[in-house]
Amino acid sequence: MPEHPGAGDLPPVRLLASDLDGTVLGHDFRFRPRTLEALAAAQDAGIQVVFVTGRPKRWLHPLHEQLDDVGVVICSNGAVIWDPGRQRVLGSSVFGVHEALPVIEDVRRAFPDSLFAAETLDAVHTDHGWSRTDRMEVADVREGPLADSLTPGAGVVKLLAKLDGAEPEHYVRRVREIVAGRLAVTHSVAAAPLVEMGQRGLTKARTLERYAAELGIAREEVMAFGDMPNDLEMLAWAGRGYAMADGHPEVVAAVARTAPPFTADGVAQVLEEYLAREHPAAAGTTGKDDHV
Repeated sequence: MPEHPGAGDLPPVRLLASDLDGTVLGHDFRFRPRTLEALAAAQDAGIQVVFVTGRPKRWLHPLHEQLDDVGVVICSNGAVIWDPGRQRVLGSSVFGVHEALPVIEDVRRAFPDSLFAAETLDAVHTDHGWSRTDRMEVADVREGPLADSLTPGAGVVKLLAKLDGAEPEHYVRRVREIVAGRLAVTHSVAAAPLVEMGQRGLTKARTLERYAAELGIAREEVMAFGDMPNDLEMLAWAGRGYAMADGHPEVVAAVARTAPPFTADGVAQVLEEYLAREHPAAAGTTGKDDHV
């Protein structure tokens, strides 16, 4: 898996940004051992690691369970920068209830059976009938019409719309057309008719760029991995952006570099090759031969 043409002109990697689900976490929400070793080797080589995920801050338990040091996490598709160690929000990009409610009305007019949920920094608000999975199980869930449960001054982190039984790509496309740039619209679960909406202009890339700038790190010094449309801008922005080979076809087609699939430890393979070339001492700690 050689470096992409022109990679020799890039400076060394100082920041590794990775999506979670489908990239370094499987359906069981577990890291593969080889991936954990490669991430640790990257950190040993002085490369900072930041996870950039669509997950909300309340749903990062797979990281806490498997990593000694989670570090800073960019979550909710870039809306929140979260410090798990101090349980502290370092930055947020929210939008107003007055922006959310007209979108809900317009989507519901086109798709009357759509259900909605809104996440704030402190609570989750859901329509009656929004199925409770472990993704939504939190202490403070307020169920009922969002127009009633959301206070006017609340900042919305993410607005979600779903239509059970709909064809996912069609539903996402139509909602994007309905929203028409009022909010950022993305899709992170390939098989689900679930649309995620954030602050206008928000992307993982925008927040990652600001985070990197605070560290004095340029885009050319960033390596990034992802698999879904909500990763696309991040992969295009990073100096070395890799789409997972088993990711969404739109992402694989649009990104110049491709990592092997998650099931083949794709992120680990790319990191091992890079470290073997640039940081051979650190690469020697991965023990990759034990996993081939």
